Amino acid sequence: MKRPGDKRMTTNKTESKSTEPNILLTTFGRYTRGKIIGEGGAGNVFEATDEGGKRFAVKLLNPVKSSSDKRRRFKNEILFGVKNEHKNIIKIVDHGLYGENLDTPFYVMPLYEETLRGLVKKGIPQEKVLPYFAQLLDGVEAAHLQGIAHRDLKPENVLHDKASDLLIVADFGIAQFNEEELYTLVETRATDRLANFQYAAPEQRERGKQVNHLSDIYALGLILNEMFTGAIPLGSGHKTISSVAQEYSYLDDLVEQMRRQSPAERPSSIERIKELLIVRKNDFVSQQTISKLRNVVIPSNDLDDPIVNDPIRLVGADYDDNRLLILRLSQPVNNKWVDAIRTLPVAASVLGMGPNDFRFMGDVATIPATERDAQQTIDHFKQWLVGVKERYRELVKSEKEANERKARQELAIRLADAERTEKIRKSLRV
Repeated sequence: MKRPGDKRMTTNKTESKSTEPNILLTTFGRYTRGKIIGEGGAGNVFEATDEGGKRFAVKLLNPVKSSSDKRRRFKNEILFGVKNEHKNIIKIVDHGLYGENLDTPFYVMPLYEETLRGLVKKGIPQEKVLPYFAQLLDGVEAAHLQGIAHRDLKPENVLHDKASDLLIVADFGIAQFNEEELYTLVETRATDRLANFQYAAPEQRERGKQVNHLSDIYALGLILNEMFTGAIPLGSGHKTISSVAQEYSYLDDLVEQMRRQSPAERPSSIERIKELLIVRKNDFVSQQTISKLRNVVIPSNDLDDPIVNDPIRLVGADYDDNRLLILRLSQPVNNKWVDAIRTLPVAASVLGMGPNDFRFMGDVATIPATERDAQQTIDHFKQWLVGVKERYRELVKSEKEANERKARQELAIRLADAERTEKIRKSLRV
């Protein structure tokens, strides 16, 4: 029980705040906390320096507001940021615990001096808007492909790296993760707002509505318009892209689609938005996919092929009683690789026998050989592997480019048909 005049039992917020440690420790790092650079509902972001003087940003969960829900979201945010390898999504480089009982989490990320909000305020040159927007699409799509909806997209949450001129999507604090229960409300409690009101989709403003990747598409539509005009297109009669950049007037229709009140009427995915931009000759827009090989998001102009990424190597050799040389390969070959080795422009034969005389099955290549010829055959085969590496890459790339050309042509036809149908529909009078 507190006794009158017992100062040991007296606390106040100012004293508590002033005695917070400025040193943050992780397993392998030590960071000195500096000035605050951002505030949120669940925590704050500070500047920090490591022992070598390199500057970082540190996000600390506020222990006072640290509910179980917020701790879980913070944990998911860390797990996602640590494993992320996409250049347009924030990378978490370290994390740890702080506080008297070391029970409050924090994480460390690169420090960027500017945000998309800053770029918009200064005015983005019209010719740079779509390349920037393509980067923003890439970052959000990379999250979507991994089953993660951001749910709080706004220019303040998009960082800008001046050195590389890259946009980086950050602050996944209220993102909907696969392993998380579905949170569908703008507010889980009166004090726990889940999205910035200006960029929140209609379904985020009503209780009980599903909030998913289509809510991000709504916010992206507002941001696209704002990047051109400096104004958020809320309601009707808003400032349009065509009013400030006539050559980009076709984007007004896209913005209107993206900000439809009904989620079902918006473009169904970032991929669909990119298709609409690609068919308009915006070649800087690239498709992405989840790599089955590395389980990361990659741009489709990369050749996501197991043999391209890890070229065939000779890892073993044997010789059996039937005078058959057996070569063990680093991974199974496919028909395209076999075609590549058999169509090498220059392939020196071994005593009259060349790549066409090998039999390939899975990760094994066999060829008849005498005891005297076996080693010479192995040496020649290793030389062929050097040549087939590039030959195989050329075949894969050529096939991929042909498929992309065909897909683009088919998309252009579908879009032209849709636009023609819409034109006819609008011309009808009753």
